[in-house]
Amino acid sequence: MDKSKSVFTSGNSVVTNREITNVNAQSLNMAVRTEVHQGPSENVGQVPRAYLTACGGSVICADKISGVNIAGDVNLSVTTTLVPAANDPFDTNLHPFRLDKQKTCCLFQGPAAKMITEHKVKLIECLMADRFFILQHVHAKEIVTDREYQDLKHTPQPGQTVTDLIDCVIFKGEDSCSRFIEVLKEPEVVDTYPQLGQITK
Repeated sequence: MDKSKSVFTSGNSVVTNREITNVNAQSLNMAVRTEVHQGPSENVGQVPRAYLTACGGSVICADKISGVNIAGDVNLSVTTTLVPAANDPFDTNLHPFRLDKQKTCCLFQGPAAKMITEHKVKLIECLMADRFFILQHVHAKEIVTDREYQDLKHTPQPGQTVTDLIDCVIFKGEDSCSRFIEVLKEPEVVDTYPQLGQITK
């Protein structure tokens, strides 16, 4: 995009205008995340005329990538998370990866992320039998942060806890997915979830 062309954003919207050329790398992470807060619509007044205009939590990607050679994982995901209003009784700020409150588009996935995505339903059914055990292991391996661990630990429903955990791991990229799979193959983890032997073989 011509640098002289104007951009206008409001309401936690995002416009990216990155240019990457002639790069050789092991991985490429250009993920975009934004939060949209529920409630009365924001009054932005008169919107100025601009070449690119993003309002109401929308995302516009005007990136240019050329002459790039990536050996491994490419993450071009865009995630918009809907945050409930302050008076929402379900807003405990504990569901940052809840699927029914976000839209995620992952254009490319490495083999580990692809494996987790393809077996996601089976993994959820398996791991929800003891959600805290798997949470403790991924936290110990620093696959999730302390804050993410606390958020996930306080999610009310076991199935939602595991769903949010897997979404978190996938969003972090191929390295986190590979480390997560290694955790799933640990002997004591397999002893706790015998079905994993068939899922991760």
